[in-house]
Amino acid sequence: MPKGRDTTLLGVAAVCFTVLWFALLAGRPLFDPDEGRYAEIPREMLSGGDWVTPHLNGLVYLEKPPLQYWITALSLHCFGDSEAAARLWTGIAGYLSLAIVFALGRRLWGFDAGMRALLLSAASSLFVLLGHQLTLDMSLSFFLLACLAAFLMAQIERGDTRRGRTWMLGCWAAMALATLTKGLIGTLIPVATLLLYAAWQRDGTTLRRLHVRCGAALYAVIVAPWFVLAARANPDFLSFFFVREHWLRFLTPIEERTEPWWFFGAVLAVGILPWLALALRSLLHVPGPSVPRGQFDARRVLWIWCVFVLAFFSLSHSKLIPYILPMVAPLALLCASPSLSSSSGRGSLWAGAAVSVAAGLCLLAYANGLWSTAHGPNLGVQLHSELTWISAMLGAAAIACAWLAGRARMQWALASLCAGWFAAVMAVLIAANSAQAFFSAKDIAFALAKQAAAGAPVYSVGSYQQSLPFYLRHCVVLVDYRDEFALGLERQPDAGIATLAEFLRRWEALSDGYAVMPRFIYDELSTQGMPMRVIGEFPRELMLVSRR
Repeated sequence: MPKGRDTTLLGVAAVCFTVLWFALLAGRPLFDPDEGRYAEIPREMLSGGDWVTPHLNGLVYLEKPPLQYWITALSLHCFGDSEAAARLWTGIAGYLSLAIVFALGRRLWGFDAGMRALLLSAASSLFVLLGHQLTLDMSLSFFLLACLAAFLMAQIERGDTRRGRTWMLGCWAAMALATLTKGLIGTLIPVATLLLYAAWQRDGTTLRRLHVRCGAALYAVIVAPWFVLAARANPDFLSFFFVREHWLRFLTPIEERTEPWWFFGAVLAVGILPWLALALRSLLHVPGPSVPRGQFDARRVLWIWCVFVLAFFSLSHSKLIPYILPMVAPLALLCASPSLSSSSGRGSLWAGAAVSVAAGLCLLAYANGLWSTAHGPNLGVQLHSELTWISAMLGAAAIACAWLAGRARMQWALASLCAGWFAAVMAVLIAANSAQAFFSAKDIAFALAKQAAAGAPVYSVGSYQQSLPFYLRHCVVLVDYRDEFALGLERQPDAGIATLAEFLRRWEALSDGYAVMPRFIYDELSTQGMPMRVIGEFPRELMLVSRR
């Protein structure tokens, strides 16, 4: 435990970290596609009043369960339709994940281990960025981490029947909430980890202390109501949700998100770059028995969890960067265990410092190449300045880490390295404002607000900007576009326009209307004599036109 001045410094650092963490949820536009989608669905829940069947752009959207939509809708109701309110639950989930990592590491191996796990997690660019980006993945990761922590605590408290049962019921509840966030993956990861661990460790006591009867009942009480109500309201829900969104997504390239088998290994390596050497050591070193067979071994549980998550998602035919997030915090805990930290402390710190210098130099080289960017000189100059500052932060962190490690102040060396990386990622979030026009429809919505009369229809032709309805505060009409709206358009074919020819016919009959379309479609419709006036041109080759 720290004493005296160290305690004061830790308190000040915790306050500063908390302020920075939550302050950076605001100030950035919602980026497409994920942030726009996961802000608009809760907004439509509030405006439409349907809390059972999620809707996106007015159409049924059953790809994911609704727990995060409900929480975000509550945030929007309390704090207004702002970017910060839309991201608030994601930020809270990330912040609470760090608290769990520290508390669990401390309970398993002492205060220093808890601090190491916290610092490693906070130095992960993947963890910090997804803790400030509106997706479902940080919420899923938080509930899975809570499930894992409750399970570990239940095993630690084996000697106290009442406390062990309480922790185990907490594990069941967290697993149910994870399932209600993103589907069966919230159940699969904990169950697979438990079964693999019990078989490896030959620890039958673990299986006997699951409190299955009470736990399964609690799980069903949390999960079942929405599934039952959704199935009653949508006859094709069970087939769509379980067959297409789970089975076919995993086994087939139906979503066109195929990547090579090593994709998540590369994502993880970049996402935890400053402590990559320690992570590799932890994963490649299969943990031997630290306790007798039949007794509980927390390190083996953590190792199995990490390896299973990496292997499972690597086998999937649908791969996106955030999927690997549930592995980051448990891996940080595994790396923080005393057996690994004591044997590789100075070497890992030197490796982290070297990686920081290399990353800073790469960013600096990239920044120097932005002066003649095709995105325009203003953006190039601005990003050059921001990336230069980020490079300087990484360099300063590397110098401080190397200096402190050389004086055998390992914990402070790790703290300086991780603080530098956290600051650099925060700077990346601030720099993201420079790319607003390229990844968000906020500018398009503002241009429409200045031009469009109340009630005038807005068409999205051949494309769909996910954040546009959120900023417009109303839906748009889809033209010649299906993608994730296939199910909704099958239910409500009149809600969209299937072909450009039909759109042209309806457009000519309008007295007032607006449309967003890619430039190549604009050129095609222009050659067909479609009456329209250009009122805005935006990056990503998007045109905003008016009927008159």
